[in-house]
Amino acid sequence: MKNHFSAHVAVLLLLAVALHGEESIDDAMKRATLDYGQRLRLANEELTQARERLAREKAPLLKAMRVAEDRIIAAQTQITRLETGQEQAMENSRKLGKTADTLRKNESYLNTLAHDSLTAFEEGLLPGERQFLGETIQTQQEQFNEPAKLAGSQNATEIANFLLDRVQQSLGGYTMAGSSLVEGDNQMVRGTFAFAGPETFFLPEQGGVAGTVRMRAGTVYPITYLLPEWKPSAAEAFFRGQMGTIYADASAGKALRLKETKGTVWQHINKGGVVSYAIICVGLFALVMVLLKIRDLARMAVDTPEAVQQCLAVITKDNRPAALQSVRSLKATTRELFHAGLLHLDESKALLEDGLNAVLLRQRLHYERRLPLLAVIATAAPLMGLLGTVTGMVRTFSLITVFGTGNAGKLASGISEVLVATELGLIVAIPTLIAHGFLAHRIQKNLSLLECYAVEFVNTVQRNESTVKTKERVSA
Repeated sequence: MKNHFSAHVAVLLLLAVALHGEESIDDAMKRATLDYGQRLRLANEELTQARERLAREKAPLLKAMRVAEDRIIAAQTQITRLETGQEQAMENSRKLGKTADTLRKNESYLNTLAHDSLTAFEEGLLPGERQFLGETIQTQQEQFNEPAKLAGSQNATEIANFLLDRVQQSLGGYTMAGSSLVEGDNQMVRGTFAFAGPETFFLPEQGGVAGTVRMRAGTVYPITYLLPEWKPSAAEAFFRGQMGTIYADASAGKALRLKETKGTVWQHINKGGVVSYAIICVGLFALVMVLLKIRDLARMAVDTPEAVQQCLAVITKDNRPAALQSVRSLKATTRELFHAGLLHLDESKALLEDGLNAVLLRQRLHYERRLPLLAVIATAAPLMGLLGTVTGMVRTFSLITVFGTGNAGKLASGISEVLVATELGLIVAIPTLIAHGFLAHRIQKNLSLLECYAVEFVNTVQRNESTVKTKERVSA
């Protein structure tokens, strides 16, 4: 653009000169060409200098740009490496988190397994072992209630070592000193326990008869059942670790526990509580009532129809002494009825029937007394038993709410005890109901016979009167 501008300027100058006429056009063109050449040379020199200057200035810039590009490339490489490291760190963190969760779960499982194993071991302790292992087990159980001591599997390891030691000690059996109750007198005796497999034996320290040991519900001390058949010399040799013969229970103690559950009658009644004593009192009262009714039934002597017909054959108004003698030969109840009939023999039929009905009503009231009371007892006794059962079940479920249902055997034992009241109620109700039915049937049968005899007495008297009147008319 610079050359074009100079050319234009030269042309303009030439035109100006030509117009003024001061010089010729050729001179002007020469001078313009010379001036243009000079200016072009100066412009080229300036361009060359500018290019050289640009080249000198461009070299450091290019070098700096290359350095910056290298730094950018290095920074990008570092960023990529850091991003890759961050991803690897996050992946490692996730893996470590999963590993930590797995370890925590394994640790929790080990602690739970150790706790369950310790609980099962405690429940499976042989009779007598709790005396010298109970404190150790309790200490280890308490550690599970302290979160600080549950960190790590140290507690589980200690329990595992403890259980392993106990298994190793149990192999072949061992002996320990302790105390036990003795069956019968329930005295506490010091002696030596011998643990041989599932069996436990006890030998008093003062000597004597040894026995097998079982746990008793309601006490922490075991009870020893003496074995008189086991010779003391053989027992002492066994407790010293020598060869000998032992008496093992094939039922694993169930026979002894079954024997304990039976107990005496009063022990069985005590299981039912206060309601059981009330049922027993009601049962004794019902027994007295039944005995009194049996006595009344024995006194309620009713003659057979044949004997009554023989007596009715001699009853007439004309032969009072013979009729009275015949009535006296009858049994007490029938005699009372016919004696009342003889007293009203001369009266009208209505009065005679009223007199006989009065005797029948009096006898009914006398012999049916206390029967409704027996019916009430037969109905109330099962309800009293149910009351005792419900009361006991409420108490049992209250204990379950507090202590849970970990031991099904104890729970079944408690339920069986509360059913004692129902058992006693049925024991009282069933015989009372049977006695009531039997007595009511026999009394009603005798009263029905008496009513028949009264009707026959009235009919006999009426027939006699009709026969007399007929004879009088025939005589007239």
